[in-house]
Amino acid sequence: MKSHRFQELDMMRGFAACWVVGVHFWYFNFLPPFFGYSHFFEYAKVVGPASTIAKFFPLPFNSVGNIVLDLVNIFFLLGYQGVHIFFILSGFGLAYSRILKPDESWINFIRKKFFRLYPTYWILLAVSFIIPRLRADLFYGYFDWWSFWRSWIILDKAIPFSWFMFPLIQFCLCFFWLFKYLQKLSIEQFLLTTFVIKVIYTFLVLILGFNNVFSPILGDLSYPGYLAISRLFEFCLGMAMAKVYASNPTLLINYLTKPVTIALAIFFEILGIMGCFTFSNAIKFFGVILPFGLSFYDAFIGFGIFVIIFNICRGLIKISYLITSFLTWISNISYELYLTQFIGLIVIPKFFTVVVRGEPSLLTATRAILLYVLIIEIGIVNAFLLQQLTNSIARRVRFAMGLFTSGLK
Repeated sequence: MKSHRFQELDMMRGFAACWVVGVHFWYFNFLPPFFGYSHFFEYAKVVGPASTIAKFFPLPFNSVGNIVLDLVNIFFLLGYQGVHIFFILSGFGLAYSRILKPDESWINFIRKKFFRLYPTYWILLAVSFIIPRLRADLFYGYFDWWSFWRSWIILDKAIPFSWFMFPLIQFCLCFFWLFKYLQKLSIEQFLLTTFVIKVIYTFLVLILGFNNVFSPILGDLSYPGYLAISRLFEFCLGMAMAKVYASNPTLLINYLTKPVTIALAIFFEILGIMGCFTFSNAIKFFGVILPFGLSFYDAFIGFGIFVIIFNICRGLIKISYLITSFLTWISNISYELYLTQFIGLIVIPKFFTVVVRGEPSLLTATRAILLYVLIIEIGIVNAFLLQQLTNSIARRVRFAMGLFTSGLK
């Protein structure tokens, strides 16, 4: 079967990586001092995992500067949706690779995918072990060695913002069964089944966390994100798209670009965002808090934001070669950029002033944008170096294993 290069997906991967870096910069480096808090954890205790629409508009629309800062705030606050794009793209990539190589042994297939992800993470874990201040500085003095050791078996994160890879590796390890059901069931049955499983699991775990039955260990801010089942629908949505694309690329593209699909995506995007708000997660029944919103919000957002960003990238291909080339290039180091972004987030506040009290809001917004660009540049350099190091180590290991195998013969 001939491989079809899907340029829009490459661009989406690059955009998602930059977008995720943006939300972490905004949440950790900008919003806490902007609202007068000393650090992120103090700010998070007040805001909590859910909020209201007022969170998107911190300043009144009474000046150009305020409007610009509010618009920048909306863009960065929605940056967490880049992770939803990542999960769908990961499901698409794994399923499409398997469809293109149906005769490859499953052991060999999983081995290649697993070792594409894990060695890079191990290298950064070693850096965290040698220089624990890298983690402590970002988490304002907090460094738990038990957390560090659990991170070696993907049950905790010693590298800031590395939780994404835990469910991703779990998906790789159980991909054989997911792919089996993708082939066995229709697209509708496959997606409906995975959606129901995801919502039920997430809802039950959140009930326990929200009602203080146990202290959550499966994610941050009471969200069970470390286990793959919480992101099952998004990953399987990507798998379903790969199945359609492999049989008829035009069919999938036509569906994603239909006005009806775009309108439906915007509707689900709005529903998903509303699912993050407090009113959707503070419903009480016989004294028990029922977090309905957080149980389904990511599944809705996953579909909605994927379709929206896909069409934006498709439009950019036609009008801007420079942006297209940049995002496509970033996609090649997106995984490493995700894992090394914390370095830039540590460096920036040490050498630059992020928020100045009493200055015009337009100047604050401008400074924030420039610092974000600088963090992206720092991240690109670190990501490229990490990728080169990982590839060099992998080549040496393969060469040594080849010599060892030849010696046995």
